[in-house]
Amino acid sequence: MGGGEIEWAELANQFHKDTSYQESLLMEHEVLNMTRGFRGNPNLMIIPPTADFRPNSPPEGAVCVYRAQVEYDLMLPPQPEFKEILNSFQLVPAQLSPNAITYVYSFLKLLQAQGIPWTLMLFRSLFSWMVVPGYGGCLALRSKTRKTMFSGASSSHSDWRDYYFFVEGNLGIPLTPGTCPPELMGDAKWMAGSATLKILEKLKGQSWPLKDFLRHMRNDVSLHAKALGYAVLKEGIPPPGTVLMKRAKRGQPPTTQLSREITEVGEEEEIGSGADLWWNRR
Repeated sequence: MGGGEIEWAELANQFHKDTSYQESLLMEHEVLNMTRGFRGNPNLMIIPPTADFRPNSPPEGAVCVYRAQVEYDLMLPPQPEFKEILNSFQLVPAQLSPNAITYVYSFLKLLQAQGIPWTLMLFRSLFSWMVVPGYGGCLALRSKTRKTMFSGASSSHSDWRDYYFFVEGNLGIPLTPGTCPPELMGDAKWMAGSATLKILEKLKGQSWPLKDFLRHMRNDVSLHAKALGYAVLKEGIPPPGTVLMKRAKRGQPPTTQLSREITEVGEEEEIGSGADLWWNRR
């Protein structure tokens, strides 16, 4: 899957050595709200950003997740197909641009709508990885078809690396970047069987708006939670009297995080008392 263009061992090395990461600008209530679709899962623990951690140096046993990735429907734990991609190419979520996340999600929705079964071979035949310039060890996806497979990719996440948090638990994905196996570095199309080639013939030359798939995100998060046996939490708000701090500008120290006394709308239970949050173990 385009792996021949990428020095995979060097890619992992660049990710580990990247010193350009800033402290996350996410405030605590933002982390709680954006992860409310997953915090009900007893097998996950949400770890808010602190000055000690960076995307390439997360807490032990945890991985970094960007806000923009969640907004583009990265499930936690990831969908089985997404797990297969990360495990096969030995990638961590923090190595993927937000648009790579939305391409994968939209591709899975497209296959579902077309009644086409997922295979890694099909994914490799339709997409290739490309290095994101200036972002050490990070990757984006591009279409191999004549026309761009998905249109309307957002350009509004230019600061996506400034907003992140961490997740620990039974994710079923690599915790650190590895080296892509040699068998995944060739052109998948030449190895594809007749069934895959027929599907490629059906899909090539077409283009679909991303917005048509992204509008299903909220429902998919609920279905994901239901399938794993937990409920999506209600949105939280800062308690009365809390003053919202302005975010720090890039290159300046982040502002003080909001108080941890954040309650759920319509509920008397405190967020943090019922969920498995990192600060409960400190």
